[in-house]
Amino acid sequence: MSEPGQGRARGRGGRGRSRPQTAEQPAPGQAPQTSQPPPPGAAGAAPSGPPMGRGRARGVAARQAATQQQVQAPQMQQPQAQEDTAAGAMVGGRGVQRGGGRERPSGNGGGPPTAQMAGMSLGETGSGDAPYRRRAPYERFVERLWKNPQTSSKGSMGDKCNLITNFFQVTLPSEFKIYQYHVDFKPNIENVRVKFAMIANLADAIGETKLFDGGILYLARKLPDDPAIFYAKRAYDGEQVQITFNFTCEVQSTSPQFLQISNILFKRVQGALKMKLIRDHYFNMGLSVQVSKHRLEVVPGFTTSIAKYEGGNLLGVDIIHKILRMDTVLDSLYDLYNSMNSGDVSAFHTRAVKELVGSIVMTRSCMYSSFFFSFSISLQFYKSYGLVMLGILYSCLFSFFYLQHWHLDITDMDQPLLITKPTDKDIRRGDQENLCLIPELCTITGLSEQARSDFNVMRDLAVHTRIGPDKRVSTLEKFTRQINENPEAQQILKPWQMKIASTAARIPARQFPAEKLLMRDKSISYNIREADWSRNMRNVFLLKAVHMENWMIVFPNRAQSNAAELSDCLNKVGSGMGMRIGHPTVVEIPNDRNESYLQAIRQNLKETVQMVVAVVTNNKKDRYDAIKKMCCIDNPVPSQVVMTKTLSKKQGLMSVATKIAIQMNCKMGGEVWGTSIPLNKFMVVGMDSYHDSSNKGQSVGAMVASLNKECTRYYSKTEYHPSKDDLMRNLGVLFTGALRKYHEVNGGLPQKLFIYRDGVGDGQLPVVQESEIEQIKQACKNAAGDDYRPQLTFFIVKKRIQTRLFYQENNQIINPQPGTIVDDFVTKSEWFDFFIVSQSVRQGTVTPTSFNVIKDESGLQPDHLQRLTYKMTHLYFNWQGTVRVPAPCQYAHKLAFLQGQSLHREFSAHLADKLFYL
Repeated sequence: MSEPGQGRARGRGGRGRSRPQTAEQPAPGQAPQTSQPPPPGAAGAAPSGPPMGRGRARGVAARQAATQQQVQAPQMQQPQAQEDTAAGAMVGGRGVQRGGGRERPSGNGGGPPTAQMAGMSLGETGSGDAPYRRRAPYERFVERLWKNPQTSSKGSMGDKCNLITNFFQVTLPSEFKIYQYHVDFKPNIENVRVKFAMIANLADAIGETKLFDGGILYLARKLPDDPAIFYAKRAYDGEQVQITFNFTCEVQSTSPQFLQISNILFKRVQGALKMKLIRDHYFNMGLSVQVSKHRLEVVPGFTTSIAKYEGGNLLGVDIIHKILRMDTVLDSLYDLYNSMNSGDVSAFHTRAVKELVGSIVMTRSCMYSSFFFSFSISLQFYKSYGLVMLGILYSCLFSFFYLQHWHLDITDMDQPLLITKPTDKDIRRGDQENLCLIPELCTITGLSEQARSDFNVMRDLAVHTRIGPDKRVSTLEKFTRQINENPEAQQILKPWQMKIASTAARIPARQFPAEKLLMRDKSISYNIREADWSRNMRNVFLLKAVHMENWMIVFPNRAQSNAAELSDCLNKVGSGMGMRIGHPTVVEIPNDRNESYLQAIRQNLKETVQMVVAVVTNNKKDRYDAIKKMCCIDNPVPSQVVMTKTLSKKQGLMSVATKIAIQMNCKMGGEVWGTSIPLNKFMVVGMDSYHDSSNKGQSVGAMVASLNKECTRYYSKTEYHPSKDDLMRNLGVLFTGALRKYHEVNGGLPQKLFIYRDGVGDGQLPVVQESEIEQIKQACKNAAGDDYRPQLTFFIVKKRIQTRLFYQENNQIINPQPGTIVDDFVTKSEWFDFFIVSQSVRQGTVTPTSFNVIKDESGLQPDHLQRLTYKMTHLYFNWQGTVRVPAPCQYAHKLAFLQGQSLHREFSAHLADKLFYL
């Protein structure tokens, strides 16, 4: 909901300026007349970089002049063009990048693969990005269905404390109203840029204080006529367009709709601070830092959102970063070709398809995704198709355009063109043609898998992206002070009577005590500040150790010493934790080929084997996948894959062996530690999803359910569902199996069910209620009949949130301790939600986890639900400390990840009651 030249460029951005519309000033009794458009260059300074593809800059439309009957039309002006740069994802989750050019490779066999590129021609891929849709207004749905107005959602357990947040108080006028109009164009105009241009030139008639989203117009004053009629003529066909404003309603400043308007205004404010809009957020390009060693660039920015909370209207602000590559798509093609060490065009073609097609590319003014290769811009390609003249035309058009307009010389005339197809959203706006992009002028967003797995790359990036609490708070408060001191920003906010506080809000919180961890013969405690008990577990017996008397170790002959040392260390550390580990069946193979491992396991695996350990020389994914498929599907047995690099450091080998022994104990059905949970006959379930890397369009849905009172034994199951919504379609079947397994173990069914659902957003809450919760209820009936109705409590778990919490100690701002809980001020009044800081971080700022209880039949107090949630963060056995989410959620994520990345099929039912995926 923004105007040309202000706010965000709609759609994919940067796809061209609309043609200037001619204004007319009708005299009384006369038909509108066409006036001359402004001369070229009237829009002001040109963008600093070239638009890619056809140069159709979507974000900034040239204004169209319009006139109202009996109202003097304003003189037409073209606004200054802006660039809309697309970008990769933010660091904090998984960073993505873009870049610039670099020198071309040279040397023997290292030249540009011009002939190979010229012959590349691929089929079509998907239709591009899914269209953006506004979220449904689900808040009233949540309030009506899930919140009991007689029950408080606030707890009281724990020591009280005060925290600093990344929220700032927003003051909105108490008695201020705006006027909403529905705008009709006759004949209908599909291109929203043209609509923006027409409305933008009516400032003298309708006022400067306005917001328009392509269909709805908000004004600070009511127009004298209803309906109000305006006219304009389109420059390219001379057709007259009638614009009709129909008054619909008044919008009070206290309504939720006014908050939407406030968010749009705030984006304009960031633009006034000379920040750059990249997709949905603004970034300060002037403060970017280059990590030259890895050809990456780190750009800081802010994510902002204004919403209503229990503490009032609040602006949430946090620091984010874009990681941008410094290499072009053409550079990537060169590197790919040179890395293959062969002139096999077919192999190069296949690799290029895998690496590039379907990815997102970025230019200086736009971002495109889901592209495919098409014809080269060279003459050579067209000769093969008998299209000599067309090839010359295209070659001349591209090179001439960029040379004349942007002083850029296309160096490789044999590079293929990238073709991006319009999205459904683009088609609705009238943009139906494919776009041609030149690889030399584009970059790929997103860190490669190789970069993500490179410790040195991630460490060097973390220097710039992991910001400590003290610096984060000072940066956020400096940002809001800058807004309040900037005249241009205040000029945007004042007409709407909107004010932003300069200091971060202080809120109440509580601190839970550290949990006691139950081992076989004793309980252990830990330092709550560190939330780590690895040292406390030394020479302490596991809660339930499974002796490993019959196991097999497979290794290539060059790793014989590593395998022997691992076997000896496991034997030593096992005795200290009450786990008897016998001598393994030793299987030495001549090489580290995939088939060698599989054949060795197949030939030596017996029914009595409890564990298969494979020592590998590197982290080749295809070998790991092959071993896991063999041991999880074809011949179900718990397995452990260990790299020789992990075993090479003699000094820390005993510590490594201890962690491996704990993992193997879990995979065989053992229990490491527990915590006291004062409930009986209950089940805790974790659910998560992960996109399958092999089965496109499909996601793995994983469910992990506890089987005992201590929540140390679990039943696991998976299913496949479409990736587009991440809702588990076969949850009822999975849940029925879990209930039956629980009955088998305990001799009865649980009376309370606590479900922690990760992997869904706020906009999916009604669907989760209607689909997944109903499937669970039906599963209960299928398991034990209509009379079985356990009390169900359903949590939505969110890790990727904007909320940050800080603690001030001795004039220093630090991270809050694990066990800190917030259920007021920054929570929603219509929700039963809370935040928990459960883990400790050594670098950067800790992120709390959000829990939203969308259904609660447990009869427990908020304190009990919050404490149960915190206890469950202690029970993830792959880490001797607390984790961000309840353990069943983390187990579900690990299972979905293993199946989506390596197995690509459901695992054997023989492993369902073991944590074989750790």
